[in-house]
Amino acid sequence: MYKCPNCAGNLTFDIASQMLHCIYCETRIDPYGYSREKDAEEKESPSGEYEATIFTCPQCGAELISEDTTAATFCSFCGASTVLDSRVSRERRPGSIIPFTKTKEDCRAAYGKMLRRAWFAPKELKDEALIEKFRGIYMPYWVYSFEKKEHIIFPGRRTHRKGDYRITDHYQLNCQIDAEYGGLAYDASSAFSDDLSGAIAPFDLKQKKVFTPSFLSGFYADTSDVEEEVYLSDAEEFVLKDACDTLARESVCRDCGAGRKETEDALKNALRPSQSSAELAMLPVWFLSYRNGGRVSYAVVNGQTGKAAADLPVDKKRYLFGSLLLAVPLFFWLNLNFTIIPGRLLLMSIALALFCVYISNLQLTYILERESGENDKGLAFKNQAGKRPLPEWAQKRRKKNFWQSFPGSGLYVVLGLLVLQLLGIVGAAIWEELIMLIIFGMLADGILGVIRGTSQRKRQKKKVFTGEHFREKWPTLIKPLSGILFAVVILVLNPVSDWFYYIGAFVCMGTVLWAIMDIIRQHNLLTTRKLIQLGRRGGDEVG
Repeated sequence: MYKCPNCAGNLTFDIASQMLHCIYCETRIDPYGYSREKDAEEKESPSGEYEATIFTCPQCGAELISEDTTAATFCSFCGASTVLDSRVSRERRPGSIIPFTKTKEDCRAAYGKMLRRAWFAPKELKDEALIEKFRGIYMPYWVYSFEKKEHIIFPGRRTHRKGDYRITDHYQLNCQIDAEYGGLAYDASSAFSDDLSGAIAPFDLKQKKVFTPSFLSGFYADTSDVEEEVYLSDAEEFVLKDACDTLARESVCRDCGAGRKETEDALKNALRPSQSSAELAMLPVWFLSYRNGGRVSYAVVNGQTGKAAADLPVDKKRYLFGSLLLAVPLFFWLNLNFTIIPGRLLLMSIALALFCVYISNLQLTYILERESGENDKGLAFKNQAGKRPLPEWAQKRRKKNFWQSFPGSGLYVVLGLLVLQLLGIVGAAIWEELIMLIIFGMLADGILGVIRGTSQRKRQKKKVFTGEHFREKWPTLIKPLSGILFAVVILVLNPVSDWFYYIGAFVCMGTVLWAIMDIIRQHNLLTTRKLIQLGRRGGDEVG
């Protein structure tokens, strides 16, 4: 606690004045001008550490630094109402800090503006009592800098036609590079997901200041548990892409074809930074957690720019009511403008079911990846306990091959043909045959995906989720797929009575509605997260 020199009250950092402020006697002190002679926190150790008071949440094990002990009543990571078990710990000293410039009122305004567009969000997220729980947290970030000052040589190539010949001119380009990049920030906390931290980026690192613990007074600060090497390759790749694009726009390089697909790798190798550095910084984030059972969703606001992002679940009742309001006028419009024959109705039902299968499959893939920590490098590093290098899937996203992308492409073709037929551009006989071929192709590809995913898993000791693995997805995907299969059987049998087509469409649409409910449930899983157990002082290790 920082004591006021005049009345011994508690000094906290005031955002409006950017000074330490005493609420009792209105004393204001420069954060760099306050001296704590008997306190070890201001004494930097030779190893670059400082002593800090750590509050450990008994629910999830999150460690939060807080200079204001009276504020230790709420864990922003899991929503626990108390943060107990304080202790003194030596923490790695950040090199810089960006103080909060957005007040809590600014934060609430940004959050409210975002929620006005969230029509189907649960009403609990708009509750004033919940919004009041926004807490300011200084999150640790690695800030990377790169430098390239040397002479480079890289190739260029330009192809043109002359008569019946294709002529390729090859160039060898030389130039002197004098480039510096700085301010590339990546969060250094495994508890702060990459998607949320990326959603409120960027921070203006030009406004950073030299770190002193007095800036933390009245706020929380998360401790860093991710090493600088984790995001180094991401930052370097960003720099290389920007440098290549900048150089390729130069007139000489553009005329010589430098930076195009066939010479891009060579240009990147030539431009690869010769020096790099990383500095730990504390950056301001307003944090809110909404806990529902064993899961939690987050809302975050950039404490410098006011940019907001949130996990927004969908309220099923609101969604169904809104869908009903939209369905009624759409039904009458279709009746007035189109004549839908039984066979066409059945094919439209199949197309909708395929769309549901596609969306559900994508969402299940994202869920499996996130729950396993695959798509968050910081969490993947934490799961590896920092003792082993990151697995290949966490370092580089796999590229989809043709067979992985075929179901989505086939779906778009089906929907496109449906629109063309409704507009009278494509004849019924032609488009129905094409759609039948595509449907069978997509079903065959799904079966091959199951076989391929299962056989691949048998060869793997560690389970890694990809778009091809359907074992975890099958209980959900079987619902719309069964409706599709039922409808396809009717199309193949081609019965005389229209009632068979209507029954098939009714069954298929029933599975579509069932699948939509599953999609909403999956969306709510995507917008909530497992209650974190950080395992620092209490809780179990993730994964």
